[in-house]
Amino acid sequence: MAEGGPQPASLGPSSVDSTDLSDSNLLDCPVCLEQLRQPKSLPCLHSLCEECLSRYIVNEVSGTSDATTSFTCPVCRTLTHPMDKTEDKEKWAKQFPTDNVAIEIIQLKNGTTEPHYCMPCQKKGKMTTSAQFWCKTTQSLFCQSCKVDFHDMIHINCDIVDITESKSFLLKQLTSDKTCDKHKEKMDYYCMDHKSLGCCKCITVGHRKCEEVATTEDYCEKLESSSRLQEMTKSLRQGTEAMESLIRDFYLQLQNIADDKDTALKSIEDLHERINICINDMKKEITDDLVRAYKEEKENLKLSSQKCERLKVAIQNTLESSTTAMQGNDHIETILLYQRGQTEVESCKGLVREMRKSLSTITLEHKTDPDVTSLGKVLNFGKIVVRKQGRISPSGTKTFAKPLSECEVKEVRKVNIKCPSDTSDCAARGVVYLDDGRIVVSDYRNKKIKLINTEGDIVDELKMGGNPYDLCMVDNSTVATAIDIPGGIRILTVTPSKLTLASEINTEMPCYGIAYRDGGFVVSSGSEVFSVIRDGTKVTTQKLYGGTDTVFALSYDSKYGRLYTTNYSYSTGSQAVGKLSDDNKHSDVLKVGVVKTAYGVDVDGEGNVYVCGYGSNNVVQMSGDGTNVRELLTAADGIDNPEAISVCGDRLVLTNLSSKQCNFITVFQLI
Repeated sequence: MAEGGPQPASLGPSSVDSTDLSDSNLLDCPVCLEQLRQPKSLPCLHSLCEECLSRYIVNEVSGTSDATTSFTCPVCRTLTHPMDKTEDKEKWAKQFPTDNVAIEIIQLKNGTTEPHYCMPCQKKGKMTTSAQFWCKTTQSLFCQSCKVDFHDMIHINCDIVDITESKSFLLKQLTSDKTCDKHKEKMDYYCMDHKSLGCCKCITVGHRKCEEVATTEDYCEKLESSSRLQEMTKSLRQGTEAMESLIRDFYLQLQNIADDKDTALKSIEDLHERINICINDMKKEITDDLVRAYKEEKENLKLSSQKCERLKVAIQNTLESSTTAMQGNDHIETILLYQRGQTEVESCKGLVREMRKSLSTITLEHKTDPDVTSLGKVLNFGKIVVRKQGRISPSGTKTFAKPLSECEVKEVRKVNIKCPSDTSDCAARGVVYLDDGRIVVSDYRNKKIKLINTEGDIVDELKMGGNPYDLCMVDNSTVATAIDIPGGIRILTVTPSKLTLASEINTEMPCYGIAYRDGGFVVSSGSEVFSVIRDGTKVTTQKLYGGTDTVFALSYDSKYGRLYTTNYSYSTGSQAVGKLSDDNKHSDVLKVGVVKTAYGVDVDGEGNVYVCGYGSNNVVQMSGDGTNVRELLTAADGIDNPEAISVCGDRLVLTNLSSKQCNFITVFQLI
């Protein structure tokens, strides 16, 4: 410790009372919800316990590729990179800077800061005389006597602070008088070009060519005069309302499925009493299935609710702190909180979009054979069925939930799908965008299925015993492809970095389009559409529809029970897109016009249909009944012979067959 007690730079006046600290959640870890321990600060300005952050990182990256170089903040889900990506994942948390401000505020709150002593008394050998006053001009501590006898005799207009009134005299320095790490000078400037604070030396050396540099005071005045702070406050409040609405909705869902669980258990017990025989083993099996399904859905709902809860608390804290900072004219803190608020509002919008995509009403049902007790029937306890039906988002989320039918589209990136082992240019005639961001694509010319990770790298390729066409998703870890020659269906298991052939369904006809409907497959062969049913080794096909033009792609909308077909026709007025209802009644949806020689087709979570116009070099988005049609992408956007499309939430992936683009797929986002 330097002579005279703590270094003067750690002292300063504050208008914020220390009691505010005990009522705030700012010092709580968003993961363990307890007071921060060894807090680490992420680039997005959210702080967590080092132990909690380390455990969170390890859990998030577990099961992913060893080459993973990032993780998402558990509060705002901002993509975060460690400084040394080669170090073990368990040590990433240590790389982030310690939040010394939080540590000092916690010490201040808990009364654990060191005592302060009178500097003149220490010069006279009295080392433990408590200081009562702090002179900001001379950067010195005085007791009552020394202040009168020494300080006041010479200094008249100094700014004197009575540090015994409250602990808050430290808080201003801790949260406002921030100094530059490099030059150790006060950060009085803000570069709007780089969105960074700096001292006069930082600005002079590193930001000479920047066009928008201002003092922190001027920038705060600009924020206030332009109403951006008020707009941020409004957005943060709306974000809080959106999160609260989702949390309430998840709580109601938890209540509902708990009631369903109880009803199903009672149904199981009633059946057990009716048949009155010893079938305890069968009862245990079905009960375990029910409880397992309940726990799985309960955990999914809780995880979604926790995401919303964390972001809600963070937004509330930012809102509270922003108000305090503005009232106290704390310009630096105002800027930092404004930046954090921007990140949280964007994260809130993204989380609402994510939740809207997956939001569904969940019910648990015990389904039994009504004739289970009849003579000659094999006794069984039925099965547990988990049903999920898409539904509209809660009203509180509407501010952040722009309908996909009103969104514009922007290109995110292009991905090279050609492998070194390929003998020809690619022909991607089928594609599936998985929920976790990975992409599976079929390559007709090279007779392969390829797996692309979230970074855009091909992590596996699987040779097919034929030419793969369209792809469809069976579940989150299973896809199926239609095979032209020799004909049939190949079902593949998809792990994070590997494709495995799970089974084959051989047919006596070539298959082009494919969709998964009600536990079975529907395929197209030429201009006809068939259902394919496999019972053991026996395969049965049934014709559902026959037209005049080749159907190259199918897509099933499970939410509304519609199977969409595309028709490869260039004749104006003929059918471009048709649909089959669950009872296999066929009707026209779109005529050839804006779309010519329709190829790929897919449906988003809102029931909008996306169609590739192979001959018209465009992609259209239309309502499920075809009444509202708009061109989403055209030749002006680089669309050239689009062939396959897959939609996942607010993102879509598109393949093109033109010679210039056949080795690439393009990812777009609806904004």
